[in-house]
Amino acid sequence: MFDFKSRDSEDNIRRQSDSIVHSPRFISLLEDIPNMIIIMNQHRQIVYMNRKFTETVGKRGGNGKTGIRPGECLLCIHAMDAEFGCGSTDFCRVCGFANAIEKSSRGAKASGECNITLDHGETLTFRVHTRPFEHLGNRFIFAYMQDISDFKTRQMLENIFLHDINNSITALNGLNELIEEMPLSETKSIINDLSLRLTDEIYSYRLICEAENQSLSVIVSEVNVDRLIDNVIKTLTNNRFMRDRKIQHNKSGVIINTDETLLRRVLINTIKNALEVSNDDQEIEIFSEKYKKDSLYSINVRSQPLIPRNVQLQLFQRAYSTKGPGRGWGTYSIRLLTEKYLGGKVDFVSNKEQRTLFSINIPDLQN
Repeated sequence: MFDFKSRDSEDNIRRQSDSIVHSPRFISLLEDIPNMIIIMNQHRQIVYMNRKFTETVGKRGGNGKTGIRPGECLLCIHAMDAEFGCGSTDFCRVCGFANAIEKSSRGAKASGECNITLDHGETLTFRVHTRPFEHLGNRFIFAYMQDISDFKTRQMLENIFLHDINNSITALNGLNELIEEMPLSETKSIINDLSLRLTDEIYSYRLICEAENQSLSVIVSEVNVDRLIDNVIKTLTNNRFMRDRKIQHNKSGVIINTDETLLRRVLINTIKNALEVSNDDQEIEIFSEKYKKDSLYSINVRSQPLIPRNVQLQLFQRAYSTKGPGRGWGTYSIRLLTEKYLGGKVDFVSNKEQRTLFSINIPDLQN
């Protein structure tokens, strides 16, 4: 029973503390903590992982062995992009976990957020805390990791949806004040734009929610890619701000069996991004082709503006946007829908030779 009337001496407290810290029971308590704990040596290799970390790695099909680095355990798609593995790639420069480890390797406590991109377009988001310590003359880093993927998804969806809805309401309020002074044709055009925008925002919100919750169904049908692209272009250029954009669509005659609704959403987000970064003097090129070697169909969207390198490194991360924190699901949803549900792959390059080229590579789902 808790005795609130008395307290132990400082010497007794110190003995109890030393006894607990050095007992096997203390390690077992770490095992039962509901968040992830790992300890790394000075080479960033894991020398200890608790049960929660092992379970998280196991659910993702990762490698739960000690001796390798965190990104390699969790199957980060960029972990082996460089010769020396996790911690040495260009992508690690913008990784909150890698930066926290780097600070602790210099003797400081650190914290940050980390997006780990997995195969099939999925992303894990962690809040991480690291601190250095020494043991028997060796230097180690203690890392405490909290999975905040669900929270970040909900925050992203709510922020973007509410922001976009608020923009539409603001536009409607402005229209209401000016409606008597505007020509009827212009009023109809604005109302049509707002109606299409609201419909698209609500549908996008529902689609991403289902995709994140893994409740999205794939319905395969025969899709005429040229016709689908023309429909997407018409939808996007109905927006009065996009009507004067130059788009060259090179017809291919490609027919594919896939989910038309999901592919349409992928194309809307891809082409919309190209339209938004371009001006009326910069032509956007869209073309499709089939790779006979690996039986993939490729839909390509080329725009003229180049993407800065620091943006390229974060482009497909959940909630990353050049518009501001929590303000974008465009490129993230492109990868998620293409790789997790359409069975394909998204690639892009951005350089002076090819400009900015996004490629949506998908298989025929009837084969």
